[in-house]
Amino acid sequence: MSSGGARRAFVRLIDPAIDDLDRLLKLDPQIVRQVLKKMLLLERDPRAGAPLVGDLIGWRKLTVGDRHWRIVWRIMTDDVGNEIVEIAEVWAAGARSDADVYEEMSRRVAALPQSPTSIALADVVAILGRSAVGVVAAEEPAVAEPVPEWLAQRLRHQAGISQAEIDTLSAQEAMSVWEAHLTKPRA
Repeated sequence: MSSGGARRAFVRLIDPAIDDLDRLLKLDPQIVRQVLKKMLLLERDPRAGAPLVGDLIGWRKLTVGDRHWRIVWRIMTDDVGNEIVEIAEVWAAGARSDADVYEEMSRRVAALPQSPTSIALADVVAILGRSAVGVVAAEEPAVAEPVPEWLAQRLRHQAGISQAEIDTLSAQEAMSVWEAHLTKPRA
């Protein structure tokens, strides 16, 4: 997250939740837009909504519309401490009772792999195209490749770069610094 600014979570959807959005899109494109706007709320406040209980402890829910739709998610943390809102389900409660919805979610949670693949909300919005007009999700920052140890050692010992400065560089930036050092005219 950005230092000094407001904290922001990254919203990601697992494959079954994207399938849920596809089904909702066929039923009513307007509800998909409402669901996406609720997901934007989770970027600012990943603890919005209400916690679930029973087999779903650790998961939360938001209702959309006239309480007919549910977004179910959990908060995870990535390797560098960013909060990841992992949306696992977007369900219609309409013809189903609440118990049926949560039984389905319990089955889905039980079947989840340890680290399910997920897609960033911004990418889902792009995939949905016109159905998501007016919905702008935050782009996730690219994960910078770390500086390889061999390069860090050369920068420290041969180029005289401090470890603190090396720690701020991406692998690409570090390689550029190393190349500049190698091509610098010698006195």
